[in-house]
Amino acid sequence: MHESISRPGTTLPLPRLFAFALVYFLAWSILPAVLGHSFPLDVVESLSWGKEWQWGYYKHPPLAPIVLNIFYEGLGKFGPYVLSQLCIVLTLTLVWLTGRRLMDTQRAVLGTVLTMGVAYYNFPAIEFNHNIAQMPIWAALGYLFVAALQENKLRYWIGLGVVAGLGMMTKYSIAVLLLTLGLYLLGSAQYRKVLLRPGPWLAVCLMALIFAPHMLWLKASQWLPFAYASGRALSEAGDPRLEALGFPLTQLAAHVPLLSVLAWAWWRSRRELVGGTVIAERRWHASSPFLLLVLTLLPGLIVMLLGVLLGLRLRDMWGSPMWAFSGLLVMALLPDVRLPLLQPKLLRGIAVWLVLVSVFMALYMSYGAQLRNRPGRVDWPAAAIAQQAEQAWGMHSTCRLDTVAGDYWVAGLLSAYSVVRPSVLIDGDPRFSPWVDVRRLKQYGALWVWQAKKSEQPQPPEPLKSLNSDETLHTLEGAWQITWPHAPFSAPLELKWRAYVPEHCLLLR
Repeated sequence: MHESISRPGTTLPLPRLFAFALVYFLAWSILPAVLGHSFPLDVVESLSWGKEWQWGYYKHPPLAPIVLNIFYEGLGKFGPYVLSQLCIVLTLTLVWLTGRRLMDTQRAVLGTVLTMGVAYYNFPAIEFNHNIAQMPIWAALGYLFVAALQENKLRYWIGLGVVAGLGMMTKYSIAVLLLTLGLYLLGSAQYRKVLLRPGPWLAVCLMALIFAPHMLWLKASQWLPFAYASGRALSEAGDPRLEALGFPLTQLAAHVPLLSVLAWAWWRSRRELVGGTVIAERRWHASSPFLLLVLTLLPGLIVMLLGVLLGLRLRDMWGSPMWAFSGLLVMALLPDVRLPLLQPKLLRGIAVWLVLVSVFMALYMSYGAQLRNRPGRVDWPAAAIAQQAEQAWGMHSTCRLDTVAGDYWVAGLLSAYSVVRPSVLIDGDPRFSPWVDVRRLKQYGALWVWQAKKSEQPQPPEPLKSLNSDETLHTLEGAWQITWPHAPFSAPLELKWRAYVPEHCLLLR
């Protein structure tokens, strides 16, 4: 581990950094919840899963939705946003710890600050999802791997195995980083001998043990997430191999704020840099530069190659957790003699960027619908929808609202904002909602909700559809017209509903 190096003019303003970070954390934890009328799509969908406490869901492993549901139950509408920011804070902490092992303290701190110049750590973080949940896990795996190689202590390998297992329980793409670490061990003459010791194999066993329950669920569900992903990819147009070649460009675009701050700082310091008599040394300022390069760049390259070779349809946001160490890589390249001139400008540039993106977030949450002339996900009248549903159900049933059926957006929104938080029966394959079966529907009933459109009448999802002729269930129908919060004078949101009320719950028999 590197010790701190004292350089003239490079003292870090740590109290101001922590104060700025605290204000930023509070702003991004509170403002989206206060200014938005509903949660983003991924939050709504994950909440409908997480409350069911399954070993897996039709798109993803279970850890992120379950943790999200815990935060929502504990902190209400602030929970998802606090969780996202905690993921960012934990990621930055682990980046700093990793940097302390690879470079001196000041470079580690600056590299951690520069990480916030990667766009994934700003605006996308208002929507907690599996990509955001991966961020601290990705950083933790990098830190534990570096620590295990440097000290070869069993506790680091144990930690690596546990975190790897939790990562696989969060999203399968964490396997890309695990593959990266394995390739580094196999390709490094210095560390290949580590494979002859018990540490790495203990890590593999622990990972497999933690992942085993989900693996059993995958087998029992007939590998449902992979079947869903395959079906979704086939339904989309375009050549996935050609699109995969564009993946590095989208990841480079996410680094534009960081690169812009670096370019601005360099340009503002050009006179001192050009006029100085000291020639900057050309060397790495990190103890293991190749390892840092591998951790930073190889996962993205592997994803691109998999997309090209296997025809996988890549998503830009899959890159979200991959760039935790970009700031450290920049700091490993900056010469010592230029650091005193660049440091204050780098800090100022990142501060300006974070203020600008925070203002943009507040404007988006407040006026995004007006600027686009159409509502976004965060502009839906979620509380009003839930209130209408509870009133409609309460007028006809003495039983509590147990299940709401429909597409994962409308039904999920209703469930998330309802006081009783009913389970969601999702449109499509009945395997998407294994917690709702015929017995449960007959005992407690359900409320089916859909958006009124000019198209033909939709069909309720199975197994609810099979109960249309069941004489023990009484069906009642209606419609709601709900005012849009951003446009109270425009055409209202029209939703239709059908209540399936068991006879023993019927209010007026």
